[in-house]
Amino acid sequence: MLSKYFIFLRVFLFSAAVASVRVCKEGNERETHPVLCRMVDKLIEDPESLSLDIYDWAKRHNALLDIDQEASLLIERHLRGTSGGTPVVMAHGMGDSCFNDGMKRVTEHISTLLGGSYSTCIPTGDNQQEDTTNGYFLNMDASVQVFAKKVRSDPALADGFHAMGFSQGNNVIRGYIAKYNDPPVKTFISVNGVNAGEGAVPYCRPSIRHNLSFPSMCDLLMEQASRAAYTSYAQEHSFQANYWRDPRKSEFPTYQEYAQLAKWNNEGVSGVNQTLKENWGKTDKFVWVLAKQDGMVWPKEGEQWGAPDPEDPFGKILPREETSWFKDDLFGLRTAEEAGKNMYESFDGDHLRFSLQDLDGWVQKYFVD
Repeated sequence: MLSKYFIFLRVFLFSAAVASVRVCKEGNERETHPVLCRMVDKLIEDPESLSLDIYDWAKRHNALLDIDQEASLLIERHLRGTSGGTPVVMAHGMGDSCFNDGMKRVTEHISTLLGGSYSTCIPTGDNQQEDTTNGYFLNMDASVQVFAKKVRSDPALADGFHAMGFSQGNNVIRGYIAKYNDPPVKTFISVNGVNAGEGAVPYCRPSIRHNLSFPSMCDLLMEQASRAAYTSYAQEHSFQANYWRDPRKSEFPTYQEYAQLAKWNNEGVSGVNQTLKENWGKTDKFVWVLAKQDGMVWPKEGEQWGAPDPEDPFGKILPREETSWFKDDLFGLRTAEEAGKNMYESFDGDHLRFSLQDLDGWVQKYFVD
């Protein structure tokens, strides 16, 4: 477990942007982000090698989505011909790619389950290398912009589509819904989405009040993660920094000022963007899927819009109905709830460790027209 939170911090600090990558300035930026800046250098110097490193890391840590081919074929033969019609768009998680065999199989499997309905995985890069590195190194706003452009250039999606995201791929779809939603997402299935942000290094819970005489390793990692995330350079060049949501009250003003997630949630210093709420209302149904033993997303309840209690952030998790974004309906979540649009599913397992039967059940229940 200790290795996992060090790995998370390493990945978190590695993030940078590809499409508009800017080399770190000498001085403060390199001092604040020494690892991030070195990775930006490597991204420019040898992107292929960096992409392979990311792929290997994701494979070792079970971050690449795939399905059992034999079981898939049996199920497909049994369900072939099920009526569908509405296209389906997929978005992959961190370290994965639409060009990887696993995501291809998942996309094809869903198409078959829906009677041959058009299904596609939309990458944020034009090849496996770009798509893989962009999952770390292209910020959320930029990723959504690329996603929206590709959606709008696909004539098969012109009348709307269903969408399914995995892990941080849900941030891309959620961002598209909030910022564009034209053509509209009809039903959105969010599987283990980092919807409410990442509030702590995995498997590591710091104390509420720092004891400088006896600080813990978790206190150190939390401090470094927030310092790395809440800067202009990190927000410009890091997907993971964009959804870092430090739950401590002392850090909330900094989160509000810097984090892209704060703006999407209408928690930012610029106030409420009504367009985000209006676009949210254009989607007919939201399905929020929780992994009951999720050790990667904290709090796991954030996958269904729960959040740490600001008064006791590492001791109490608020259910969604008690969060400020629900009570104040900051981006449309409460309106969707009151309209009966929000559905909730869960499975026993860790992050993205759902079964093929789980996946098929969600698809059949929510995507069949």
